[in-house]
Amino acid sequence: MATVREIITDALTEIGVIAANESPTASDTQLCLRYFQRQIDSWAADQLTLSRQSRTSITWPSSTSSQTIGASGANITAQRPMWINTLNYVVPNTSPAVEVPIGPMDKDSYASESIKALSSQYPLAFFYQTAIDSLLGTITLWPVPNQSLTLYLYAPQAVDVPVAISDVLLGPAGYQDAFVYQLALRLLSPFGKNPQDVPILPGMAAEAFAKMKRPNNEPGLLGVDAALVPSTGG
Repeated sequence: MATVREIITDALTEIGVIAANESPTASDTQLCLRYFQRQIDSWAADQLTLSRQSRTSITWPSSTSSQTIGASGANITAQRPMWINTLNYVVPNTSPAVEVPIGPMDKDSYASESIKALSSQYPLAFFYQTAIDSLLGTITLWPVPNQSLTLYLYAPQAVDVPVAISDVLLGPAGYQDAFVYQLALRLLSPFGKNPQDVPILPGMAAEAFAKMKRPNNEPGLLGVDAALVPSTGG
């Protein structure tokens, strides 16, 4: 666990911009913050940097085909996911609650649906799309449910992009080195440095990044049809 200020200070120390126990200037710190924000934002586009899965409860209104999701100004207030792992609806009046998976559609599958406003009691599929002109994503259900439903959205969760140098960056084991060495690599150019000035840095940055992502590379569990499993009964 470290603050953004500490990560920036360590990164600048690694590339020799400041000496040990020195502090960067205010202007240098703000420059580094912008580079660090872009670094964390770019990591969100790499599934292997996403170590956590969030579970978000959604109240889906009746006869509503689409809703936006995002941190601000959206129908669903939550961190906008880059991907949705699973989207389930809860069968009404079940106790304990019964969650039923909704099948994902890609852009071609959704485009091929000839009656997009088709109505039904429960949705069979969903289509998710992010926007390039806003910070919102859009979830579309098909068919459109004709009753209000509770949904549960399961999505990989990225590290939050810091907004201030006092923000604390959290992550599993291995993330702190990746924060520092990857940022140090990005700061070489703006501070007039090149990899030859710190020859061990590219290797350290690559190793830290790979070590950070390694635990997130989890192969899916193999499903086997029950009919293919030998019976142990009499």
